[in-house]
Amino acid sequence: MTSKVFFAGIENHKMQSPLNKIKKLINKCEPKKIFSKDEIVAVKIHFGELGNTAFIRPIYLRPIIEILKNLKTKPFLTDTNTLYVGMRTNSVDHLHNAMFNGYGYSTLQTPIIIADGLRGENISEIEINLPLQKYVSLASDIVNADSMICVSHFKGHEVSGFGGAIKNLSMGCASRKGKMEMHSESKPTVNQENCTSCGRCVVNCASNAIIMQPKAFITDKCTGCSRCIAVCPEKTIKINWDASASDTMKRMIEYAYGVYKVLSGKIIFINIITSVSPACDCYPGNDKPVVEDIGFAASLDPVALDKACFDLVIKHNKNKDPFKSVYPEIDSNIQFQHAEKINFGSQKYNLIRIKS
Repeated sequence: MTSKVFFAGIENHKMQSPLNKIKKLINKCEPKKIFSKDEIVAVKIHFGELGNTAFIRPIYLRPIIEILKNLKTKPFLTDTNTLYVGMRTNSVDHLHNAMFNGYGYSTLQTPIIIADGLRGENISEIEINLPLQKYVSLASDIVNADSMICVSHFKGHEVSGFGGAIKNLSMGCASRKGKMEMHSESKPTVNQENCTSCGRCVVNCASNAIIMQPKAFITDKCTGCSRCIAVCPEKTIKINWDASASDTMKRMIEYAYGVYKVLSGKIIFINIITSVSPACDCYPGNDKPVVEDIGFAASLDPVALDKACFDLVIKHNKNKDPFKSVYPEIDSNIQFQHAEKINFGSQKYNLIRIKS
């Protein structure tokens, strides 16, 4: 099966607003056939951790919200709470974080609902009967929505090589329990020879799983959220990626399938391929982009969409995978291969360029 992926490049010779490109891409996905009057539509977004500047600019959501309101639906912006300790660990801080990063009512005139409850207790178990996951644990307000537009920042990711629609649909829509299941094999260890006992990993551990004896040691309480890797100044905390990254990516695919199934495929996916940072927007900071701004892409197939964006990034980087240079131990193609194995989406796509 070959899926349609609609694409609009960042170049703009007519000095028209890039927002018009987003509107055209969404309309190519025929929203009138997907969304009905009075439907409650989740607009799934990553609000970006406080301090990060690579996350999707709120203004990019305005044409999406406009389309949904013209169809007389009831959109709401949403995300789920995180495993790690930060400004998105509970709904109160998460909402403050969204406002600080510009997702206020004055900008988008759209309410924000954190989909998994105050501290991640708002959970729905959905049966999928796939090789690794018989059930997926999803945020209830995602499950209870009538439909969705999934808006994803396409960038690098320290577990899956890249993060796009698949990650936003899986990790982004899972409950805290679901996030733990996907990270279940991603248990980091400390190279004690290089550890300086600074204690930053202890302070930042969401599960109180790290103790000092006198060097840092990660106990069985670890959930695999990998925040300690990011905060270690000596880069001495590592994961056996050969074993764990593959498992995590496959579970992500099965979780993404679970969300797609529960919403009966009533989802439009759009990827923003700008500020392509090397790591997730969950960090309270970001490095320079690994490639120039490329544009926007949309599809009804999240697998084909991510594959097309992945290929576009490589093409714009002189046919070299920039994510592989950052994470040489990770094979991002595992995501696409497992998706096809479970008959979810397609690696084959027809890239349809939209004129400005």
